[in-house]
Amino acid sequence: MAEAIAKHVDDIDVDGVPPGAFEFYVTAEHDPAGMVYLCPCGCGRKGALEFRLPGAGRPSWIWDGDRERPTLTPSVHHLIGGKTHWHGHLTAGVWEPC
Repeated sequence: MAEAIAKHVDDIDVDGVPPGAFEFYVTAEHDPAGMVYLCPCGCGRKGALEFRLPGAGRPSWIWDGDRERPTLTPSVHHLIGGKTHWHGHLTAGVWEPC
């Protein structure tokens, strides 16, 4: 499976958004609290990743603060029906499968 570019978009629900694209969701203060993304495999399903901030639940991810080419740790398990559908890393704005 090939890598995908994590393109920052304003609205993930419009037509033509590429696999791996993401938009931020924000706190009441308008700071990014996490991201909604399209699965990098191209299946079109969405996932959400909560950033590890005070009060964040688990699981959560450490975000490097880069809004255009983000890096998250640890790896991302995109689950469908409780099973791993896609597993990989988001590093410097590129989704790379494991």
